[in-house]
Amino acid sequence: MPNISSKSFISALFIVMFSILILQGCDEKKDNGNTGKGSDTVNSDLVIKDDKGVKVNLLLKPKVGDVLSYRMNAKTTSKEKSPMTQDKELTSIQDINYYYKEEVTEITSAGIVSYKITFDSITIISNLASADSSVSLAYNSNIKDSIYSKPDFLQYNAIMGESFYARVSQNGEISDVYGLEGVYEKMFKALGDTLTKEQKETLKDSFGKDAIKAVLQQQFQMFPENPVYVDSAWTRSYETQMLIFPVKNSLSYKLKEVKEENKQTLLTIDADLAVDFIEKEIKDKEMSYKVEDSKTGGKGVIIYNITKGCVIKKETSTNLDLTMKISAGSQSVKTTQNVTTELFVNLLQ
Repeated sequence: MPNISSKSFISALFIVMFSILILQGCDEKKDNGNTGKGSDTVNSDLVIKDDKGVKVNLLLKPKVGDVLSYRMNAKTTSKEKSPMTQDKELTSIQDINYYYKEEVTEITSAGIVSYKITFDSITIISNLASADSSVSLAYNSNIKDSIYSKPDFLQYNAIMGESFYARVSQNGEISDVYGLEGVYEKMFKALGDTLTKEQKETLKDSFGKDAIKAVLQQQFQMFPENPVYVDSAWTRSYETQMLIFPVKNSLSYKLKEVKEENKQTLLTIDADLAVDFIEKEIKDKEMSYKVEDSKTGGKGVIIYNITKGCVIKKETSTNLDLTMKISAGSQSVKTTQNVTTELFVNLLQ
C-alpha cells in the first residue's frame, strides 16, 4: 500500500471533517424535557385537531432561561480503491463527539431565539488503514497531550469554554453566529501573537461563523412555513458540491406521530435524502472527471419536543457509492469510492 505518514493522515482527516461540516447528513441518552428554567412552557396551541385530523404548527418556541445539554456524534467511513492507492482499498474512519450547552437568552417579538452556546468537550478518533498498515489519531480537548498541541486542532482548543451566540428563526434555521471574539483571541495567542492583520482575517475565515453554523444546524431541525398534518410530508432541496461535482439534495420529511409523554408533546419525523448529479462530467484544461456509476441516498428519524421547542433525538445516515473515470489526454484511470456518514444528536440530562 502507499506509505501512510502522520502528516498525510492529518491532512486527510481535516479534508473529510470539514466536508462533514459543510454537507448536511448510538449511544442514546434521552431526556423528555430540560431541567433548567422555563419548565412550564406549554405550546399546546401548536397542535390542533380538526375534521381532517391532527395538524401541527412546526415551530421553535422555547422559553427564556431554558438550558439544554447536547451530545452530537458524527462518524464518517470512507473507502477508496484507485491507482493512487496502488489499487488496494484504503479506509478512513473519523468519529467526532461534540458536547455543548445552550441557554435561551432572548426571544424577539418576531420569534427569533438567541442562544448562548458553550462547548464543554470535543473528541476525535480517527484511523487510516489498508490491509497491511494503519495510522491512528485520538484528540481530546480536555487532555493536553502531544496531539492537543498540533496546529490542526488549534480552533477546537480555542473554542473550549468560550461562550458565543446563535440566532435561530421559529422555523429552526440559524441566521447568525456571533460573539466569537474570545475564540479568535485564544487562537491568535496560541500562535504567539505574531500574525499580521491579513493573516488574522484569513484564520478567522477558515474557522468562522459559517463553519460553526454548519455544525449546529445539524442539531436544529428546519421546518416548513405551513402547518403539517400527521402522515403528511414536506420537502426541501438545495444545491451543493460532492467532490468536484454539483449536486441537488432533495430532502423529504414526514410527520409520523404525535404523542404525549410525561406531560410533553413529542413528534416523530421520518426523513429521506435523494441526491442527483447536476453535472456528471467536469473538464478543465488538462483533466476530465466523469461519474460512470453512482448510488446515493440517506434516511433519518427526528424526535422533537414541541412543548419545550427542542430536538431530543436525531439519527441520520447517508451513503455514497461512486465510480469515477479520470482522464488526461489519452490516459485514464478509474477510481471507486464509498462514503457513509452517521449523525446522532441526543439531548442529555
